[in-house]
Amino acid sequence: MRQLVAVLILIALFILLVGTRFKPSDGDKLATIGQMACEKVRGALPPTVKLAGPFNALRREIPETLDDRVKARLEADDRLAGVPLEVSADGATVTLRGVAPTARARKAAINLAEHTTGVDKVVDELAVPTE
Repeated sequence: MRQLVAVLILIALFILLVGTRFKPSDGDKLATIGQMACEKVRGALPPTVKLAGPFNALRREIPETLDDRVKARLEADDRLAGVPLEVSADGATVTLRGVAPTARARKAAINLAEHTTGVDKVVDELAVPTE
């Protein structure tokens, strides 16, 4: 859909330029106007220091350690919502501890941990209650 709109806009601009008898010297004028518009937009933006603050705050929220990355993935998964699981990492080995509500939830937790970047091995110490 976006591509169709872009093509239609280009066709409309071509027709407009041809219809107004666009001359090559007009291109220089358009380039000058474009440069002036860019300078005005740059002048209207806040200084880079004010822009960097929110990005640094977001960067602090990104988990950096391996156990934090695994915890974040487990907490974000709907199948494990509200399940308190302990995650610890020793090098590239991650250990999962706690009680999974079902065997399916246990398998999902192990799968998520195994497919987290930086994890080579998962030690499963999860318990599943019997019915």
